[in-house]
Amino acid sequence: MDEDFSVQRSRATAPLFYRAPVPEAMQGLVREYQLAGAEYHVARSHALFGDAPGLGKTAECIFVGNAIRARKTLVVCPASLRLKWEREIWQWSTQENVSTYPILKSRDGVSLEADYVITSYALLLNKGVRDAILDTHWDHLILDEAHAIKDPKGNKRTRVICAPDMLPSVVGRITMASGTILPNQPIECYNAVRLLNWEAIDRASLNSFKEHYYDFGGGTIFGPVFDPKTQTWSRKVHWSEHVRNVPRNLDDLQFRLRKNIMVRRLKEDVLKELPRKQWLPFPLEPTTEIRKALKHEGWKTAERLWEMDPDAFKGNIPVDGSVSTARRLLGEAKAPQVAEYARELLASGVEKLVVGAWHLSVLAYLMEQLANYGLVYMDGHTLPVSKQNAVDDFQHDPHCHIILGQMMVLGEGCDLFAAQDVLLAEPDWVPGRNDQFLDRIHRLGQKGDHVIGHLPVVPGTLDEKILAVAIRKDRAIYEALDARE
Repeated sequence: MDEDFSVQRSRATAPLFYRAPVPEAMQGLVREYQLAGAEYHVARSHALFGDAPGLGKTAECIFVGNAIRARKTLVVCPASLRLKWEREIWQWSTQENVSTYPILKSRDGVSLEADYVITSYALLLNKGVRDAILDTHWDHLILDEAHAIKDPKGNKRTRVICAPDMLPSVVGRITMASGTILPNQPIECYNAVRLLNWEAIDRASLNSFKEHYYDFGGGTIFGPVFDPKTQTWSRKVHWSEHVRNVPRNLDDLQFRLRKNIMVRRLKEDVLKELPRKQWLPFPLEPTTEIRKALKHEGWKTAERLWEMDPDAFKGNIPVDGSVSTARRLLGEAKAPQVAEYARELLASGVEKLVVGAWHLSVLAYLMEQLANYGLVYMDGHTLPVSKQNAVDDFQHDPHCHIILGQMMVLGEGCDLFAAQDVLLAEPDWVPGRNDQFLDRIHRLGQKGDHVIGHLPVVPGTLDEKILAVAIRKDRAIYEALDARE
């Protein structure tokens, strides 16, 4: 298999040589590109489904399990998706009388009899759950929303998943799924590549990876600074011209990913019937409350850091709580106009609307203002069963017009294609998160004639500048994953 053919197959929309097993009752629902994805995976020891969000990666992962006849499979996913995974397994697994065991709380323990055990990234950190998992051999490990291990410096979660003496020591095949494997920067895919096939990047260390895929650019760092007046060294935030933060060689990175570990198709390649998605910023009136929020000292800190380095908030630079407070206050000040905009959308004929925000105070205000429109709700404290019920109500109840929730909860894994409009009350400063949120409705099952993400913006503010930079970052991500010569 030559290199060009391998890269070509990473974009395949139909299988060539092998069709993974699919339940007879589901034959009419499976897509050819999903079978092509499974074929790509089966030809490798470990691999990543990097398809754009909404293309059915969950089913593809299960097809791989069907193909290798895995008897014991461990699924690790965000907590809110455990019951969704259980449903998908019942639909797509070819194991006779397949048994599933979602671990909803640590005291549930780990089943030794179930064909599929489903747990969350958070529960992997529970010693009892982790030890029970490490005492068992798993034929197949599925890591859903695998950008959860993006932290290149590692943390407790990435150690459990990536360290040789942890999960890799008790699993056979590893299958990852993420449509945003590098949500913001190329370095965020390093852990995934090293775990799946380190040879794909010539066994590069983290520093070597940075040297190859980043050029020097000016930026802020936290480190030792010499004060000539006192003749002493101290650690503080300072500007440096030698920060590797300018992505380069992204065509090479894409080539290595597609050749070795990643099958990735875009929606326009395989779901041509989907409408084009688009972002629609709408300006907000600078009310007294908004002007007051923008006078908070946190915005001065944020502006100063922004002028020094637009990536300051995404690195490890310590930012005091005043920046977070400033963002919350602005979100609260925006909320009345956001609620009015939502009411206008519904009055104009929008039947279903997905509304997301960050802060609980903003969500509480929106819930009070929009409760009469048939509203369901979820945040980080909502139980998994309640989350799934909220999604089901929104999808199927014609009297339920709004699903409201925290972005990180609603933005991962929920199928909300009953809606054609998303309203982001507080847009994220990381472009991948905004796109992932919009992709909740831009996915397999969407029957509408438009998909629009509505973004409230206060003209002339840092919020507007950051959204502009997010567009630039989207371009870098596109070059690393999708651009063609």
